[in-house]
Amino acid sequence: MRRLTFLIMLVLLVGSVNVLFARVDVNLDKGITYLLIGDKSLAGKHLNLYYQKGINPSLKNGFNLLMEGENDEAARHFKSYLDLDHRSSIALVGIALSTAHLSISNTDELLKRAARLDPTYSPAYLCLGVLNQGKKNYPMAEFNFKRAQRFANIPEFNILLGRLYLETGNPGAALGLLKKEADRAPDNFYFNFLTAKAYLMMNRLDDLGPYIQAALDARPDNNDARLLSAKYYLDQDNAQKARIILKGIKREEYDEDYMKTFADVLVRLKDKTARNYLYEVFSRKPWDREINRLLGLFHLWMVKGGNVQNWIDRAVLSGTDVKRLKEIFPDKYTFPEYKNLPFFEVNRIDWISEDLLLVAAIQKSGDQERLFVIDMNRMRIVQTMTFNGSLREFFLSEDNKHLVFSSTAREGESVYLYYIDLTGRTLRLQPLSGRPLAFPSVAVGFNTGGTIVYVTDSRINTLAFESPFSQVSQYGQKTPVYPNYPFQVYKYYLKMGRLERMKDAVQSEVVPPIDALKKYAVVANAYQDNSRVNALIEAGLQLDLTSPESVKIFFSNDMDYFIIYLADLKNAFKGVLWDSHNRNAREIDETMFLGKGNYAELQVVDINPIDEEMLVLTKEKKDLILYNYRTHLHMNLATEAFKTHYNREYNMVYALKARSRDVFFGGAGLQVISLSPYLNKTVGTRMGLTDILGSEGESEVYFSTYNGEIVRMDNEYKFSYVKPSLEGSRYAVSPGGKRTAAFINDRLVSIE
Repeated sequence: MRRLTFLIMLVLLVGSVNVLFARVDVNLDKGITYLLIGDKSLAGKHLNLYYQKGINPSLKNGFNLLMEGENDEAARHFKSYLDLDHRSSIALVGIALSTAHLSISNTDELLKRAARLDPTYSPAYLCLGVLNQGKKNYPMAEFNFKRAQRFANIPEFNILLGRLYLETGNPGAALGLLKKEADRAPDNFYFNFLTAKAYLMMNRLDDLGPYIQAALDARPDNNDARLLSAKYYLDQDNAQKARIILKGIKREEYDEDYMKTFADVLVRLKDKTARNYLYEVFSRKPWDREINRLLGLFHLWMVKGGNVQNWIDRAVLSGTDVKRLKEIFPDKYTFPEYKNLPFFEVNRIDWISEDLLLVAAIQKSGDQERLFVIDMNRMRIVQTMTFNGSLREFFLSEDNKHLVFSSTAREGESVYLYYIDLTGRTLRLQPLSGRPLAFPSVAVGFNTGGTIVYVTDSRINTLAFESPFSQVSQYGQKTPVYPNYPFQVYKYYLKMGRLERMKDAVQSEVVPPIDALKKYAVVANAYQDNSRVNALIEAGLQLDLTSPESVKIFFSNDMDYFIIYLADLKNAFKGVLWDSHNRNAREIDETMFLGKGNYAELQVVDINPIDEEMLVLTKEKKDLILYNYRTHLHMNLATEAFKTHYNREYNMVYALKARSRDVFFGGAGLQVISLSPYLNKTVGTRMGLTDILGSEGESEVYFSTYNGEIVRMDNEYKFSYVKPSLEGSRYAVSPGGKRTAAFINDRLVSIE
């Protein structure tokens, strides 16, 4: 009896499965799969087979428009169909495919609605999987691809899931899906190409050959397959054959994979033309593991005096295995090891003591963003905190005892504010208000004792100091920011846990300790007191963002002095210097230091109210000019200066000038100017300086180079290597300056 019951249930189950898969239209599913892959030829082939059955013929034009790239027209067509059949899952998928390219769209909701209308509709899950993969939510992408497979036994679905596995570094799983399909369909390009790619990632070269050959047989002119073939020969130490293949590939746009492969080939062949390929990739992706390793080999073999140690340091920081580096570089170099923790994504890093780090991060793909407290001595997470939305900014008090951060659910919406007391070993997160504040982003300040937090809208940083000095609505209506402060200012008492709105905060005697508010108050007072400042702000109010004229405000370091100036096609610089201590205004225009009849658009570099001097830079010729507005004497310090640094304490000015036209490795001359006593010296350098990072004391100046180094210049103008530059990574230096934490290639690294 039990056996009979089991057989009946089995027959019913098989019947239900057959009914389930009978609902699937293979050609429609395959057509949408190839649309998602980006193969319009195969998509069109299978969709045409679907249309020939006479199913939903009015949708044909929508998919044709989609394949022609007419996304807006396709969306309108699918929406028209949806008006007639509001329960059409295929029309919802069509609209989703038509709007997926937009930065703001409801694609996700459309696909979820299609799945709700028909829970067995595989194309909706395929599209959701691709959408999740684009957002780097890999677990959800895998879930949706597998859910699509559950309701339709379509071999092509494995292409999407296999690509996901390859992207996430799991070639074994990809091989398990794709090899059997490639063996069944030797003429299918995708099954064979992706199988070959999986074998290459696993370094199984003996198995790779037949599959890459099958892919090339299917599509002899496919550049991706030819590139993979070149990699195959390169890994077999046949660099000459790889070069022949690569030379036959024509790439109209920058292709990182192609450039890296060609660079590898040329370095192995010790061909100096590798330099162009190496630096092209390095300039775009400075922490690529292979590029830093290859640049190390290039400098070892072909660059006399090249800093090989820097490239080894960078390769290790990028995550290259130290053992591998020791095998290919001489023993005379050092191979540092850095403690690290894996993270999927890091949004913000800040030190809260010399040994504790606060990190806003997503630990694993698909996780929620959280705050992690990390003991950098033991390199381990000691505390985790959750919050609403996505973190925007950290605001740390000067004494490092208090921290406020903002988060938002979506860009441009209201922000949540949280406070953390950093004085204890166990940190506690508390919200500053029960509801989000209606600011897109915030500026925050702390009082001296750290008992009060002040908050306002950060848009004041730009609106208050550049024309049109207004908020402009989407309808073009202007609301001036002077003389009345346009935003709310909030005051939060930490001990009492009370938030209150301040009235007339900027007009009060004690302006809240937010730099933008302090600057605003200085300008607002000058606007009320001085007709010339008032006239320039009023002139700025008449302008818009597209106007050829502009009015700008530049502040001294102490924020007590500012210069407000009008620049247009006739007047490069017509302004007023305001002294808030003496409530005094001084008119300045470019003829005082350029001479009459000479026009040059100017940029203010620095105001020194003690010596009554200002530094300006002409934007076109890059002339650096020192002007004393008391004596009216001026001096041209440097020409063609593209980077400048002013050490006010020692009256020293440094300027990088005359960069070579060579984009990636052009050298720069260095001008060193002492203002008192006056000395102007040109320092010849072959270091490839790209920026001036700062100075310590009278004689030590730090620079970055195009090789990703930080170098030091001493008082004899000699340069020495300090460490790799961390430009291009997210990093923070500890309060004592002894440690740096950097997020590089999915790893949080501790650098002593």
